[in-house]
Amino acid sequence: MMNLSYYQILEKIQAEKGLTPAEVEARIRKKLNDLNDLISKEGAAYIVANELGVKIYEDFTKKSLKINQVVAGMGSVNLVGKVLQIYSVREFDNGTRQGKIGSLLIGDETGTIRVVMWDTNHIKEIENDNIGLDKIIKIKNVYVKENNGFKEIHMGNRSLLEINPEETIGEVKLKNEFNKKQIKDLNPGENVSIAGTIVQIFEPRYYDACSQCNKKVNPEMGKCGFHPNASVVKNPILNLYLDDGTDSIRVVAFRNVAEKILNGNAENFEEVRTNFLGTQYRFNGKVTKNDMFERKEFIVNDLEELKSEEVAKQIVEEIDV
Repeated sequence: MMNLSYYQILEKIQAEKGLTPAEVEARIRKKLNDLNDLISKEGAAYIVANELGVKIYEDFTKKSLKINQVVAGMGSVNLVGKVLQIYSVREFDNGTRQGKIGSLLIGDETGTIRVVMWDTNHIKEIENDNIGLDKIIKIKNVYVKENNGFKEIHMGNRSLLEINPEETIGEVKLKNEFNKKQIKDLNPGENVSIAGTIVQIFEPRYYDACSQCNKKVNPEMGKCGFHPNASVVKNPILNLYLDDGTDSIRVVAFRNVAEKILNGNAENFEEVRTNFLGTQYRFNGKVTKNDMFERKEFIVNDLEELKSEEVAKQIVEEIDV
């Protein structure tokens, strides 16, 4: 059984019955009124869907879903995705259970999602370099959980993993939806979207990274501990400050995001600085806590430049609030 949100139920009714959002919500309000508000909006939406013959519960064990279709609480799900990031396998011991955990970031045409592996056979595929960046994988009989406001795919010992299946993936949609917040209201651990003006940018630093998993190379070994045969690449780290009028925050950009900002012009950084200072950007990412300096910082995973009309619209919206 799956647990759809109110708006997902609305979308299914609209798509199958050709109704407008206003028409669907009118039916739901009437159902709430008929039942004297003794049920939730979601419950009323389920009833309306059932009366219209719209099937909410489906058997997803026989087909693959897109990433934007998965909902926390779903089980027995099948997905196909392209590997975008491979994280280091780590060991854990919580007192009652010990073992290894592996994880990946995969994507398809609708978004990205983290995949967490608990079974040793699946984890060995990472350790043996059988799963590489940009490879297509198909995962079956997995379940969906929520972690810090984001959905995650978890693979247990009953889950199946297929590398390089017949299915293909189109252009991966890297941007997911983030809640918009002002800098003054940020809390460590949140995944949010912030917008403001670039008021400072610092010269990039570089670190040696594994070309296979993009993790920092062990300086003593001079190579990746998990992928010793992989080549070593130089990955940039870029620090800047964003100010939205309520406060400012240090923003940290790694790898692809940093390269996007540098735009292939790292050797002439003063030109980059001149072009970037004073511009308005929106950053999507995660708020962290720098314990050494007792301050909040923001780790970026996506950015977009804001045009003047977008900035004006945002100001108007904030005034209306």
